[in-house]
Amino acid sequence: MSNLTTLLFIIIVSNAGGEGKTLLAQLIQALLQLAGEPVIMLDGDAGNQAARVADDDAKVVGWGVPAIKARDIVAATKHAHVILDLGANSLASAREIVELLPALRTFYAEEGYRTVAFMPVSTNKLGAIEAIKRLAPKIEGFEKLFVKVNRDKSRAFEGTLEGSDVVELGHLRPGFQAYIRQPGQTMANAVSHPAGGFGLAAIHVAEWMRRFAVQKPVLDVLGSVPPVLDRHDRPFDVPGFAVDLLKHATDAALTENFRRTRIMNAIAKVGFTPEGLRKVAVLLESGNL
Repeated sequence: MSNLTTLLFIIIVSNAGGEGKTLLAQLIQALLQLAGEPVIMLDGDAGNQAARVADDDAKVVGWGVPAIKARDIVAATKHAHVILDLGANSLASAREIVELLPALRTFYAEEGYRTVAFMPVSTNKLGAIEAIKRLAPKIEGFEKLFVKVNRDKSRAFEGTLEGSDVVELGHLRPGFQAYIRQPGQTMANAVSHPAGGFGLAAIHVAEWMRRFAVQKPVLDVLGSVPPVLDRHDRPFDVPGFAVDLLKHATDAALTENFRRTRIMNAIAKVGFTPEGLRKVAVLLESGNL
């Protein structure tokens, strides 16, 4: 169970698309759910409604919702943690959201909620870090955490973003994301009740979640790491070949991926020479690879 004593109103906000915003919202939701906490997702992305696609139970709060409705929204959700997935650049382009957000923050705070803004920025996006730094002061009244999303595994961030209010979110391969969507159904379900034939994928998703959750600023907001994320052995095999599609994330496909990875690692260790290849062939024939 969670060690949280205060309900959370969390917003996920960025000033551009493709920053990993909705995946981050799903991750935070799953961490709270796995800790046994009640969570409601609000989708404020009127154009995309990505959170609504990812979570059938997400409630849409789009353009055209005036600030006067804020108290009604709070009244309907105040029994649970609330995550609001805002549309890209919505604070600059959606007047209703600009007016609604401060009202929501005020009313949730009055109900005893802790209000926190997670602000993702991803790799290989020119000017993204400076842009998120400029956006931060506009999110008034919220604690803020910057999230460096290693979207493409390059760790190539354009600019400097360091400090006690900065955390990192590792790369999650597309095939594992496909597993979460179907047949995992939800991120929490994907790791707590793995679908048949996807046990290895569940371990990889759980480890990705755990590495985010153990960071001190995240622990401070979301509480202790759910035990289900700590039940697999570490270290574990990492696939050296593509996991781009759902079919690559099955137990059978990953087992073969691991086998090929071990072979390639063995070749790299002994050298890509006739002698080295013969040594690897001996290991293969003896069943030691």
